[in-house]
Amino acid sequence: MRAFFHLGLVAFSLTLLASACGDDVASFPSDTAASSGTTSDVTSTTGTGGGGQGGMGTGGSATGGSGDGGTALPTYDCSPAEGAVPALTLTPIAQGLDHPVLLKSAPGDPENLYIALQGGKILLMKDGVVLPTPFLDIEDKVSYSGQNGDERGLLGLAFHPDYAQNGRFFVHYSDSDNGGDTMIAELHRDASNPDLADPTSLTPVLMQAQPEANHNGGSIEFSPLDGKLYIGLGDGGGAEDMHGAIGNGQDLGTFLGKILRIDVSSLPYTIPPGNLTTAGALPEIWDYGIRNPWRFSFDACTSDLYIGDVGQYLWEEVDVEPAGQGNKNYGWRLMEGTHCFNPGTNCDPNGDTVPPVAEYSHSIGCSITGGYVYRGSRIPGLRGQYLYGDYCKGRVWTFAWKNDGQPVTPVDISDDLGSKAYDIVSFGEDGTGELYLIHQAGDVFRIDAE
Repeated sequence: MRAFFHLGLVAFSLTLLASACGDDVASFPSDTAASSGTTSDVTSTTGTGGGGQGGMGTGGSATGGSGDGGTALPTYDCSPAEGAVPALTLTPIAQGLDHPVLLKSAPGDPENLYIALQGGKILLMKDGVVLPTPFLDIEDKVSYSGQNGDERGLLGLAFHPDYAQNGRFFVHYSDSDNGGDTMIAELHRDASNPDLADPTSLTPVLMQAQPEANHNGGSIEFSPLDGKLYIGLGDGGGAEDMHGAIGNGQDLGTFLGKILRIDVSSLPYTIPPGNLTTAGALPEIWDYGIRNPWRFSFDACTSDLYIGDVGQYLWEEVDVEPAGQGNKNYGWRLMEGTHCFNPGTNCDPNGDTVPPVAEYSHSIGCSITGGYVYRGSRIPGLRGQYLYGDYCKGRVWTFAWKNDGQPVTPVDISDDLGSKAYDIVSFGEDGTGELYLIHQAGDVFRIDAE
């Protein structure tokens, strides 16, 4: 069984990856060994059609979405890019952390940074210093061994759009009380100290049994368009999605291999209009045909959804969904990227699947780490570019998606950025739109202009 983390080691061993074979590789979200190659294997495909709903497009600052999440986001810069992308560098902001997996700011508090650790803690960084007392510590509830190949742990964090007023936030973790099954839970900020969460407020929201220990997904995000909570779940693990007759990715009777969408304006959650209504589909499903969405995100200015979906043997992919246009089939396990997988030929005779906008082969990487669209002000030439990376090779690419039916052209900025020395477990975004790169061994960097 392959895994997406190489967790027991402080540093990732490419030697181990290269010597591993088949589906037994311990890598971050991928299941295959890395191999050498050239950037000529990076390809892109035509994006999905249709116009996006909502969002601001160009000019001005982000204003938030409709529904219960209409909080303004004045600190994101939604103006067009200015000039060329300059040389970039990685500025360390935190080092020596214990397996960081995510960095975010809370709405209404763009300066402070929250850093999630896989073991079950969320750290708070104020004025450039990590506070000694964690914002949240639920290690006793999180299934995480720290051993090679363990993909479980505290994997996702999402602050309610009205967090400044209501103090609500949500986490995605592997529940130790239920054998590592996925738990989506709500918590509240401490009523007397805004630098702390109240662990006694933890309330289960949604659970999903996990047949394997890998492919848990992990991302949870509120859409700026509709204020609803989106949840990414992998296909249940193992290799080739060999679950049932058609695999979990194509099975509309399971949450596994899906992007879910729920309304958490009050609990228990409700089903918002617009989710998949195909006969037999669970009402929480927004998109399907997903293998392991190790990091999806919304463009803070347009609300377009970017999904980094980890491949099986040959191809990694980025899917982009125009704002508000769900109900898509992204192909797994019929397809791996734009290529037939199971069956090996004539896998999509009716053209029902949505192809990725970009893919790259395992000759230059092995495990995609989805990122963010840059909406900061420090690097005007980078604005509107989506950044994503590869865990195994430390590569980082950018592209600008215009939803005009034309292929995107990913640009490899790894050498310029100096990222190849790092196992890119995640990217991060703060409340001003600046982006961060997270090294699994414990370092967090801000992406800056040189």
